[in-house]
Amino acid sequence: MKKRIAYLLIAGLIVLLTACQPASDPTTQGDQFEVIRTSAARTVEAMTTEIVATDQAAQTATFYSLPAPTATAEMTNTPEIPIEPTPQPVPEQTTGTPEQDTSCNLAGFVTETVADGTLFTPGSAYTKTWTLRNEGSCTWTKDYDVVFVGGSSMAAPASQPLSDKNIAPGESVVITMPLVAPTSAGAFRAEFKLRSTEGVIFAFRNIDHTFWVQIQVRGEVINLADSYCSAAWTNGISRLPCPGTSGQSGGYVFSDPQPMLESGVEDNETALWLGLRNANDSFLQATFPAMIIPGNARFTAVLGCLRGNTACDVEFSLHSMDSSGGLHELGRWAETHDGQIQHIEVDLSSFGGKQTTIVLLLKANGSPSGDVVHLLRPMIQP
Repeated sequence: MKKRIAYLLIAGLIVLLTACQPASDPTTQGDQFEVIRTSAARTVEAMTTEIVATDQAAQTATFYSLPAPTATAEMTNTPEIPIEPTPQPVPEQTTGTPEQDTSCNLAGFVTETVADGTLFTPGSAYTKTWTLRNEGSCTWTKDYDVVFVGGSSMAAPASQPLSDKNIAPGESVVITMPLVAPTSAGAFRAEFKLRSTEGVIFAFRNIDHTFWVQIQVRGEVINLADSYCSAAWTNGISRLPCPGTSGQSGGYVFSDPQPMLESGVEDNETALWLGLRNANDSFLQATFPAMIIPGNARFTAVLGCLRGNTACDVEFSLHSMDSSGGLHELGRWAETHDGQIQHIEVDLSSFGGKQTTIVLLLKANGSPSGDVVHLLRPMIQP
């Protein structure tokens, strides 16, 4: 039936083509008609071939499932230009460990020994314990570990077994850690988490929280450069690793035992290098563990820009923090690159004998370009 309709259409086409020809010279009309007839015959042949091919395709379609056709580019004589693949973003590696699954691995705090701020004599050995409860759905096996994740290690191992038995969901475990107080005076803090057999680092429901030990070593002179990694360093967006690395876009801090000062003098005492996040008006804040301030104490330091960074333009300030987290400014200094260093000093006698949280704050004045400073001998002393 389909073929019959097609042939009728072809015949109609021949008539139409003939009828549509304009009038011409009688001497050439026969030749033109012959051209039209030949063209029509070729058209019939081509359409007949297409009908047969289409009919065969319809018959074979029952037996073969062909993929849907895809659009193809029109063929030209222009050489093909290779297209570079679009680079795909690579996920940033932050911890190098599998992601925490809080439904499986989750701890709850129960109790601890050695209260925060406990005083120790320099170099004394002591033991800290924490009791944690398994609040996840997975059993903590004998292959789970306790791992040191930040601060001043105080001779803590990088890792140690969590327990010599499995801890089922709902059960508690006592973690015992032998430690040694540093030999220099100041406030020190070591932070820990747990690690599963799959390498997942975890602790509490807030994945940023840790369990820790925080002590103070007795002494009349407290050098904050000795315990700077005990402080929480932040850029206002995230907590920074300590020590950091020069040039990190989020900001950084690290110590230097032989710093070259802005004045061009190389010193043989430890300085902290502070770099700001790559954003206008950014800041870097260090919150030290609460410490008992010696009587008649003062804060002293030597402030300067990185030598050669002529764009350096910052503001440095010292604060105390109250129990609600509020900051109280104790002193503020502007610093620009002028080839000179500043000797800064703040009276802390009103805090003598009191447990106080000290906060350092560095701010960019507009652009952070060149805003790298040294803080030499940041000390609390009589």
